[in-house]
Amino acid sequence: MKRIRKIGLTNFILLISSLLLVIFLITFSFIKNASSAEMVAHTWEVKSTIRSLSSSISEMKSRKLNFLYTQQIKYKHAYSDSREEYDSLLIVLEDLVKDNQSQLTCLMEVDSIVGDNFTNFENSINTAKIADSQIIFEGKAEVDKVSRIQAKLEKMVSEENKLLEERGASYERWKVIILIAIGVAGIIIFLSLYNLIKKVRPLLEELLETKGRLEQTNTNLKQTLVELNTSNAQKEIEMQAKNRAMEETEKLNVSLQVKNQQLDHFAYVASHDLQEPLRTVSNYLEIFQEDYPERLEGEATMYLDFINSAVERMRNLISGLLSFSRLGTSGEQEKINLNETIQKIKEDFSAVIEDRNIVIESQLLPTITGHKLEIKQLFQNLISNAIKFTKKDVSPHIEISFDETDGYYNFHIKDNGIGIPDKDFSKIFDMFSRLHSTKDYDGQGIGLAFCKKIVELHHGNIWVTSEFGKGSTLHFTLKK
Repeated sequence: MKRIRKIGLTNFILLISSLLLVIFLITFSFIKNASSAEMVAHTWEVKSTIRSLSSSISEMKSRKLNFLYTQQIKYKHAYSDSREEYDSLLIVLEDLVKDNQSQLTCLMEVDSIVGDNFTNFENSINTAKIADSQIIFEGKAEVDKVSRIQAKLEKMVSEENKLLEERGASYERWKVIILIAIGVAGIIIFLSLYNLIKKVRPLLEELLETKGRLEQTNTNLKQTLVELNTSNAQKEIEMQAKNRAMEETEKLNVSLQVKNQQLDHFAYVASHDLQEPLRTVSNYLEIFQEDYPERLEGEATMYLDFINSAVERMRNLISGLLSFSRLGTSGEQEKINLNETIQKIKEDFSAVIEDRNIVIESQLLPTITGHKLEIKQLFQNLISNAIKFTKKDVSPHIEISFDETDGYYNFHIKDNGIGIPDKDFSKIFDMFSRLHSTKDYDGQGIGLAFCKKIVELHHGNIWVTSEFGKGSTLHFTLKK
């Protein structure tokens, strides 16, 4: 587009400049030619007026002599008419030659001679009859004066002929210049147009080609639009079905929340009530061991240890169940800087980290909104599991990372532990579920159940990927 504007502007300026130059040349030539033509016409008019003046003088002379010889009144009137014509032509001729001093001087001389020749006649025209001798004298004088007048007029005509020749030559010269200017103008315009067409033609061809491509693209877009409309209609139907499903799900969620609240209340009451008999059993065992130590020996001592161990495990399970029922009751949600959370967990695990040479690598994590205690417990449980389920002769290596999708943060906690078989991927999140015996790995089997409830409390999901014997990655999402 810039190239088109540049070429178009350059050639447009060149063409306009050429046209302006041509118009100036032609206009100037026409002005000069018209001026020359006007001067030629003026010269012809001067010559014509001189001839008319000469003719009127001749008529005055003839009618004067006719009157002198015949004394007929008709010649007197005819003379008067010729005199009036002379005076009129004299005024016209004076105006015509006023810019030519030599011609004007010559005309004044003619008028002076005419005045000398005819003034006396006009003064005596009404007198008595003129003598014959005077008539003869007047006739001879008349011929002489008229000859002088004609000579003066011929001189004026000759002068005008010279002017006519010069002005005619100027007229012809400017006419030739006009023709040359028109020819040059034609050449300039032709060359400008040729140059413009030469430069614009490839662009026009390119534009035509682009037009073809655009038309094809437009056709494809129309086809795509039809397909999109069809797809949108299908998606609209799917969206309506999805909305109905979401409404049903919302209803189920409300019902589930009510049932969960009831279940949590039951778990709290049950676990709280179970604590009392356990404490009673534990207290009586301690009393029995303290009061009758001499009676406890051999297998009796071993059985009591088994009972104590079972009571302790039961107490831990009930305590875990109680804690599980209390999840989500720690307070309102708040902004949580996960980088600070991971740092506090590292500080809590500092002793075991130093003892087992543990490496915990963490990407720069986001700030989220949630229950602060539960979120810390979520990361702490997952990191603790990654450390626990790593072989003793292997230094645990844990990587914490995340990515984002619309509306969610996706977190990933990867370890180099013992891994999980595929068949147990869903089982590990069940309450009190264990994949290993307590003698191999201690615990109550509720850690990942805690994690699942915390994630669901924050409207997310949790799942695992693992390669058995090489490590696992716990994935979970938290709503933004």
